Order: sequence, then C-alpha cells, then structure tokens
Amino acid sequence: MKTELLPPVESLEALPAPFDYDRGLSLDVQEMGVVAGNDNVSVHEISYAGQAGGRVEAYLVTPAGKGPFAGVIFVHPAPGSKATFLDEAVTLARRGAVGLLIDAPWAQGEAWGRTLGQPESDRRAFTQTVIDLRRAVDLITSRTDVDANRIGYVGHSLGALFGGVLSGVEKRIRAFVLMAGAGSFTDVMVLNVPSLQGPALEEYAQAMAGIDPIAYVGRAAPSALLFQFGQQDEAFPEEKLVGYAEAGSEPKLVKWYEAGHFLNDEAGDDRLDWLSTQLGLTRR
Repeated sequence: MKTELLPPVESLEALPAPFDYDRGLSLDVQEMGVVAGNDNVSVHEISYAGQAGGRVEAYLVTPAGKGPFAGVIFVHPAPGSKATFLDEAVTLARRGAVGLLIDAPWAQGEAWGRTLGQPESDRRAFTQTVIDLRRAVDLITSRTDVDANRIGYVGHSLGALFGGVLSGVEKRIRAFVLMAGAGSFTDVMVLNVPSLQGPALEEYAQAMAGIDPIAYVGRAAPSALLFQFGQQDEAFPEEKLVGYAEAGSEPKLVKWYEAGHFLNDEAGDDRLDWLSTQLGLTRR
C-alpha cells in the first residue's frame, strides 16, 4: 500500500492560537509497569507530563517486534477511562499498530462534571485538553517503533468532539474516527448542566464558539474522517449529528447503525477495518 506523506512537522509551527504550545517542554514519560502481555502484545501503564502541570495517565499497547508500526490514539467517552478501548487497541496491535489510550479529564466522572458550566474556565480547560492530545501525538510519533506517517485517532462522544478540533490543527494524524459526536461543546453542556439556560447559555455558546469542533473539522483534509452514529442516539438530536458530519472535510465516510449513543459491534468491526485500510495494517 502506497503511503502518502503528510505535511512536515515543521509546518505545524505556523498553526494559529489558541492551540499553540511549547513543543520543547519535556514529556517526562514514566512507566509504572506492564499490566498485561503475551508473546504478541504488551499493555504498559504509563503517564506523561501535561502542558500546564499535572500528568496524563495512559495505557501504551505495543506489538511484539521492532516495527515500524502504525500508531493510534484512543479517547474515551463519558463515562469511560483509558480501559474503554483496550480490547480494540489489542486487536489493532495484533494487526501492527501501537495504541495510546489516555485517561481524559472526564475519566474523573462526577467530580469532573461539577467543574463545568463556567465559560471562561471551560474554554481554558478544553483548550488545554486539545494541547495535551497534541502532546500525545508528540509521544507516539517520537517512538522508534512507530511510523510517524501512519497515525490514527479514535474518539467517542466527548472524545469525538475533541477529535474534531484536533483534526483541524494536528496534521500528523492521517485518519480520524469520530463516534457519536456533535459539533459544539455547548451541546454537551445542555446535557450535563441543565441549569445553564437563557442568557447564561448564550454567553457560554459565544465563549466556546472559537474552539468548537464544527469550526475545525472542516479543515481536516488531507486527513480522512470516519463518522459513526447511532440511529437511536439518546444524547444528541439527529440534526446535531448530521450537522457535524456535513461540516467535515473530504475525504470522509459517514455510517449509521441500529444502535444508541454507544453504538454496537458492527460499528466496532467497521472502524477496525477502516483504520486497517487507512493505516496499512495487516488484517489477521
């Protein structure tokens, strides 16, 4: 399979705020140990330094051998954690991909939810999350066993919203799977902070508009997009899902399933096969 090179890393320096970051800051990757493994795949518990302090915890799933392998970053929904996509990451590792599965801020569950609803603080926090995801790209592409031109991303729900933002600013990723996501962070607040209404909701929407996924997903090209939605999604109205997909740049594929917000096994099989094609993996 011919691999089309993405824009050189140096071109990323020209990206505009608000997602600029200090690429010279050490990732300070720390490994706590191997939590599972066999002759084919190992699961390592690691963490790396966040741009604004603190640490991002993650699983690193590695195939046996020297590579070069593809790389895939996974970002879970809420509720969820770095373990949410572990089975899929192991499957992809057997096909020839290193997986990086992070604990996103919403892995804290209700504790994270109680911090939401203030537009300026949410904008800062969400911007920082995008930057820490870019640092995840730094981490996976810095590995000697990873082909930096074959990087993918899988995000579900909130992970799909942040993936949409990332698709517009992070050209080192060649393929994005965006599952059950909408185009606006305000849509998430409507679900999670029902008291946010009227003028306060309008103020929130205005503050977040500059970092909303729908403002970035149209700039994903030349990276490929796969949108996956459930026909009975209980979180977002159908028009929100459709609007997000329509905003995405080409090339893209949009697939609907007889499922709710958390989709189904058919969707899982489809995204594994799509990623295998996009990243040149061996199907086993």
